[in-house]
Amino acid sequence: MLINALYQPVAGHDFTHVIADYPLGIIVGSELVAAHMPMLTVREADGSVVIEGHIPRADPLHTVLAEGREVLLIFPGPSAYISPDWYTRAGLPTYDFEPVHIRGRATMMDQPALEDHLRRLTDHHEKRVRPRQEGPDNAQSAGPSGPWRMDDRAEETMGRLLSAIAGFRLRPRTVEFKSKIGQNQAADEVASTADRLSLMRHPDAHYLADLMKRMATPPNEKGPPGR
Repeated sequence: MLINALYQPVAGHDFTHVIADYPLGIIVGSELVAAHMPMLTVREADGSVVIEGHIPRADPLHTVLAEGREVLLIFPGPSAYISPDWYTRAGLPTYDFEPVHIRGRATMMDQPALEDHLRRLTDHHEKRVRPRQEGPDNAQSAGPSGPWRMDDRAEETMGRLLSAIAGFRLRPRTVEFKSKIGQNQAADEVASTADRLSLMRHPDAHYLADLMKRMATPPNEKGPPGR
């Protein structure tokens, strides 16, 4: 992926944040076969990052992953159209966006690791769509006020599913992260664009607007890193 040297991420915001917020990625094999699957980043004890995911055993990419052939993981991330009408100076239409490309070879999980991965992946998504339930973490069903929990029927379904999918862990060989959020524009244009994006309905626009505002804030006025 071609990355203009201008397009560096905001301090405190890196590719792991994009994957956490936009976990549905694309796994691409050398034969140009692709699959769309949700994935997670895991921070190892030594500070390195590993990508975790799973794939149907019936998918041709299962063989590619299991044989240790290199794959490309693409996380499109947020994107938003930028209208030249938003600039005070002459401009052209463009897009702002934050894609991540990762290359590497996978190792396959055993069944207990796969089951653990699926539970953590579900928990990651549930915490994002609903507030965490008050009370014991082992509650089986949180209801409308908290995240969905496994019950006996879900456990049975997952037990049947485990034989049909395979889990993998991939340690990146290369990571390419392009954060194009108006760094080629004057500060007042970035601020104006962020205001316009904040008025749009799409959550991607709000995500990018927040990053633009953080980019425009002097370092001594910035709060703790966020997403």
